[in-house]
Amino acid sequence: MALLDRVLGDENIYIGGIFSLRRKEALKRANITHVLSVLNIDLDTELFAPYKHMVVGVDDMEDENLLEHFTTTNGFIEEGLEGGGGVLVHW
Repeated sequence: MALLDRVLGDENIYIGGIFSLRRKEALKRANITHVLSVLNIDLDTELFAPYKHMVVGVDDMEDENLLEHFTTTNGFIEEGLEGGGGVLVHW
C-alpha cells in the first residue's frame, strides 16, 4: 500500500497510515479537507492544523466495537465530501 490510497468508487475518500499526514503535497493534490484518525495514541496536533480533524480513540484489538462510532464518523465523512473536499481515514 502507498502512503495514501484512494478508496474505489466515485467519492474522494483516501486511506493511509499515520505517515500519510507528512505527505503535504499528496494531501493537497487529493484536496483533503477532513482527517479521521482511528487510533488510541497521543497525536501531534500540528500535523492536523490545516484540516478538520476527528479522532476515534480505539485500540487495534479484535474485540473493539467500531460499529458504535459509525453514525458519528459517517457524518464527519459526509460533511467533508458534501463540502467539496476529500477525506483521509488513517490508523
